[in-house]
Amino acid sequence: MTYKAILSIAVSVLLAMPVAGEAGSFKHVKTEADFLALVSGKTLSADWGSMQILPNGKIKGKTKQGKMVGAWQWNGSLWCRNVRIGKQPERGTDCQKIGVSGNQLQFIREQGRGTAGVMMISN
Repeated sequence: MTYKAILSIAVSVLLAMPVAGEAGSFKHVKTEADFLALVSGKTLSADWGSMQILPNGKIKGKTKQGKMVGAWQWNGSLWCRNVRIGKQPERGTDCQKIGVSGNQLQFIREQGRGTAGVMMISN
């Protein structure tokens, strides 16, 4: 086997491997029931802080900028939320595509077309 053939195979294998945090490695959470099964009674945490998503449509948490409060609702296959942090104004409603991989929950802003963030799910 030539060097070019080996290199070609190696590159093909590497390109086919999922990258941690890449959208392809997360399974889309499509229903409110599935979403609540993942987050109800749990704490979601990231480097910026933590939050709890409550079954009654409320959001509460703590960030480096202050206390977070908000509300959420399920719309089709998207999680829509509006939050306020500290004394800042509300951030506005953003519907996000949710994905799950193990104990990681991925939020993709702007109906799945924006930036993605990952939070760890813990008890």
